[in-house]
Amino acid sequence: MGYETKCRARVDDHSGTIREAESTVLLETDELIVRGEARVRIPRASIERVTARAGVVTITSPTAVVTLSLDEKSAAAWRKKLEEPPKRLIDKLDVKPDMKVWLFRVNDETLAAQVAERTSNVVRGNSASKCDAVFVGVDNLAQLERIERAIEAITDRGAIWVVHPKGAGGVADTAIFGKAKSLGLTYTKVARVSDTHTAEKLVRPLASRTGPTPSRRWG
Repeated sequence: MGYETKCRARVDDHSGTIREAESTVLLETDELIVRGEARVRIPRASIERVTARAGVVTITSPTAVVTLSLDEKSAAAWRKKLEEPPKRLIDKLDVKPDMKVWLFRVNDETLAAQVAERTSNVVRGNSASKCDAVFVGVDNLAQLERIERAIEAITDRGAIWVVHPKGAGGVADTAIFGKAKSLGLTYTKVARVSDTHTAEKLVRPLASRTGPTPSRRWG
């Protein structure tokens, strides 16, 4: 999940028209998004300068200048976030070196490549066992049954990432949460995978896990 706030946003897109409105502003891995009447999307790689003064953050890019009216503390935090290098997908997904990972019906090439770069212990195909993480592709409601197979494949403290399409034609996160609850799983976080897909992280509740607590936790 990206960094988000609601504030007064002013957008000058160099077209001669300046839009200003109360907006929802999100900082995602790849872009800055302003939603509402002042809507605009700016690739993070194109941001040339970020300044913060008297509670106002100004973001300059070749396509637009965006001004966010915040308080001084929030403005400083947003400036810091905007100036940080974007977090890589594999880091958002909590995959550590040497973890055993099963890619089950997942077709995202970027995700697969970053997993293979991080760990050599990658399983593909229709079955796996004793995995630290399972990425399961779910494109429709009927495929939510795949989560049951993923449960059988993870270790006691393993994690399941349900990768699914965004938008009206995708699988609603509420449907995933409902399925998870029926299987005794807990939702812990969400991560943007691409422009079209997102992923929900599911784990076993702490109370239902067995064995000693390890010094490093994946879930």
